[in-house]
Amino acid sequence: MMDDPSVLISAFRLGGEAAFMRIVHQYKLPLLYFAQKIVQHREGAEEIVSDALVKLWQRRENFETADNIKAFLYISVKNACLNYIRSSHARQDFQTDFPEDLLSEPPEFLARMIQAELLDAIYREIDNLPEKQRAVFRMSHLEGMSTEEICTALNMTPAAVFTNRSRATETLKKVFKDKSFVLYLSFLQWIAG
Repeated sequence: MMDDPSVLISAFRLGGEAAFMRIVHQYKLPLLYFAQKIVQHREGAEEIVSDALVKLWQRRENFETADNIKAFLYISVKNACLNYIRSSHARQDFQTDFPEDLLSEPPEFLARMIQAELLDAIYREIDNLPEKQRAVFRMSHLEGMSTEEICTALNMTPAAVFTNRSRATETLKKVFKDKSFVLYLSFLQWIAG
């Protein structure tokens, strides 16, 4: 029943905690990736996202659509990130460079938002891989480990590492092709180009 967006929004507006938790589950990780890309500080990004979610809950009666919620969250997080970067605490402790492209809205803001959602989708799909494929893929692509290092860490032969890495890559390619993530990747390349 909560899969219907209108039911979810109605329940959320009425103070339904289960509806709010669904929204949190949907947006928390992409917002964290988005904020961390801007502030370059994990704890700061977590605090910013938590504050945005609290504000969303406090203003829940004002939201009529899922698009309103998404826009509110990303704009709130973006503004809080800018305030964080401008703060003396961030300048002194973290030497964060101010990303000038954040002063303009699209396409840079939209590209960062899509990138955050894409990273979230990638990590979720990696978590769905079989255990050995997931471990090999993470070590190889996310941690930058060599085949020899993976062999040692997982007590595998080089052939087994190669096979698991290839199967994981093929599975992920198929999943993203089926989900039309090619459009996201094409858009990001176009923006970066």
